[in-house]
Amino acid sequence: MDRARQLSLELGWGLRAVHALEVEEADHAERAALERRMRQCVMAGPEDGVEFAFPVGSPPRAVARCGEAEDVDLLVVGPARYNSLGDYLMGTAVDYILRHTAKPVLVVKNRPYQPYRSIIAGTDFSEASADAILAAARLFPKASVHIVHSWHVPFDGWQQDRYVEGQSEAGFAAQMEQFVAALAAQEPRLGDATHELVRGAPGDAVRRALELDPAALVVAGSYGASGLRQAVLGSVVSDLLRQIDADMLVLTPGKP
Repeated sequence: MDRARQLSLELGWGLRAVHALEVEEADHAERAALERRMRQCVMAGPEDGVEFAFPVGSPPRAVARCGEAEDVDLLVVGPARYNSLGDYLMGTAVDYILRHTAKPVLVVKNRPYQPYRSIIAGTDFSEASADAILAAARLFPKASVHIVHSWHVPFDGWQQDRYVEGQSEAGFAAQMEQFVAALAAQEPRLGDATHELVRGAPGDAVRRALELDPAALVVAGSYGASGLRQAVLGSVVSDLLRQIDADMLVLTPGKP
């Protein structure tokens, strides 16, 4: 909630806090008491303009359903840690929300000591990842952007010649240059974006970049794809959610 409040002030957005109920609270007094407890939780007085929603149903379904309202631009959820059974169940709830909403989802793991000042964006050079980077750059116009890509040599274990590795890296470098140039053509400030290639498995580039900038916001676009690509990219995002300690913004392809 602290990050959600900070963003609402920074971006000039309204804030709606959602608390799912297992059963409908029929008694008006009970609902009023619940709202008072919620205001205490988020430290918001009646004059702060914070709204409250109390949908009925399982938390992930209820939150995803609330997120589909037309006036919702961003869902903020958390935590997504996997250190205990309870954390694992919360993690599966976050996975459910990511797969059942077309809205951007910010998964928060850290206290908001400051606004986001830098963004680390993983890419596979697809339109989906381009959409995610563009949306993040526009959502956080003051944050620097660092674009990373993990690459590997096909059939790496069978390749013995160094020139194969060099050709592969050169090809990915050319793709990266074209990708960043196309982004800058749509969003001029991305002309200042930095970029990096890291040889390794999907997600390695993001983890390496976070070692140098652990307070950065990680951005990914994968959920909503189809077929094998959805399975691979969805798995990468899920792995990152489990393995990194940074906040993560996940965007559905084609939904800026």
